[in-house]
Amino acid sequence: MTTLQVLGIDGSIQTRQLRANLVEALASLGMKAFVENVSGMEQLMKYRINGIPALVVDGTVVLQKIVPPTEDLKILLNAFAEGAFKQFAMKKILVPTDFSKAAKDAFRFALDLAELQEGKVKTVHVYHPEFDPESNWLNNSFMDGMGYAKERLDNFVKDELNAAAGTGDVATAVAVEKEVITGFAVDEILECSRRKDVELMVMGSTGERGFLEKLFGSVSTNVTQRAECPVMLVPEGVKFRGFKHIMYASNYEAAEQPTLHKLLDVANSFHSDIHFVHVSEEGDSKNYDEIESRLFNVLFKGNEPTFAFNMANIEGHSVVDGLNDYAIKHNIDLVVMVSPHRNFWEQLFHKSVTKAMVLNTKLPILVLHG
Repeated sequence: MTTLQVLGIDGSIQTRQLRANLVEALASLGMKAFVENVSGMEQLMKYRINGIPALVVDGTVVLQKIVPPTEDLKILLNAFAEGAFKQFAMKKILVPTDFSKAAKDAFRFALDLAELQEGKVKTVHVYHPEFDPESNWLNNSFMDGMGYAKERLDNFVKDELNAAAGTGDVATAVAVEKEVITGFAVDEILECSRRKDVELMVMGSTGERGFLEKLFGSVSTNVTQRAECPVMLVPEGVKFRGFKHIMYASNYEAAEQPTLHKLLDVANSFHSDIHFVHVSEEGDSKNYDEIESRLFNVLFKGNEPTFAFNMANIEGHSVVDGLNDYAIKHNIDLVVMVSPHRNFWEQLFHKSVTKAMVLNTKLPILVLHG
């Protein structure tokens, strides 16, 4: 981010306030940028705006006819600094597999998604060998195990592609790559999430099975909370049917994240409507009207929205039940949530609505990271 222009009239109270809030936001974030005042009528007409004051960031008009508070300006500035306004694509899809029924369903889901977007799929299996520490690492047992893992992955992909082609669910032209990695599943899958050629990870989710998964989380829930790329969790038995109705479940913090712009990219790509569902938890001191106002200011920038949307507020003892009930009632196809990155102990003891939804939902969940 190098250049910012404040468009307005010299001496205007609103123009001066926008510049003051902008300067304060830059200082608070520690960002250095040149702020230019644009007030001449001939210059203002070049930007084809509908009203003033307005804000231009790197040549793009991002606000007009409103003066956002400093906190909202910080969100926008952060979004540009972090590249959040680059279109969020889901064409390069990574699918970890353990050959389970849930993994097969996730792979088929990814194939359908890739076919619709003319994308490609890479499936990864993490092989964790058992070996004798006193013997050579590259012993015959290890090599045999690697060979078997690669053979299983080859057969897995071949069988699923044949099954998909046989049902007409997906074009056989979808490009599929395969890779077997040695190591611990969570660690290796997280490493994959950092690759530049991965735009989305699709994983199968089996739900809550017992005390250990409830406490520590399965591989899918661990990866979801710590991955560097967006993760889509597909419950066992769920098939891709498009994303006509999207539910964005947020608390106050999630309503402020630049990840909202990724949500808009998804909605625009699939011509979806969005249900913004705010979760009111116990002790929530933030006012729902304030959150609603922030959503409008950040997402729509003073203009009319380009998609159909609804806003709702859920209160009650069980947040997860409330979200699930809302999703069923409104025929939701995809749930979008934000999961903040936390260390292990915070993950273990923090009450996480996202994790609870992952363990209980019957719908695909797209998890973006704050």
